[in-house]
Amino acid sequence: MLVVEYQKQIACSADTLLNALLDHSNLDRFFNAKFKVLKPADKDEITGGKGCIRQVSILYVNFEEQITKADQTGICYQVLNDFPVRQHRGKIHFHKIGEHTQVSYRIQCQSPWYIPKFALKAILQKDIEQCLNRLGDIYASR
Repeated sequence: MLVVEYQKQIACSADTLLNALLDHSNLDRFFNAKFKVLKPADKDEITGGKGCIRQVSILYVNFEEQITKADQTGICYQVLNDFPVRQHRGKIHFHKIGEHTQVSYRIQCQSPWYIPKFALKAILQKDIEQCLNRLGDIYASR
């Protein structure tokens, strides 16, 4: 099992981060991918939250992710259909520290035979660092 993690303290509330990260159509501000909602969140869940299925497009690769949990403590999601990687699970955890929020982003998955583990780890690590750094930059200027 491959695991990548990154943490960053961001100058805003957990609610602000939750709203930003559940605004699926605008996630390209943080990731080098396009997101499109295919199915809205389950009834009685927050908009974009639990049950929401989104299509992720990176270069010419499309896959689907489902939000499995979303609240003021964080967001969990999984890639459906074990493509492009197997058993991909992501967890973004929020922890309030004064006026800031400590964000921990963790991804675990299994690399398919055609992607070397070290290469996949480097790609995922860069992706989550970029996401949290861009989030931090947006809220640092306020």
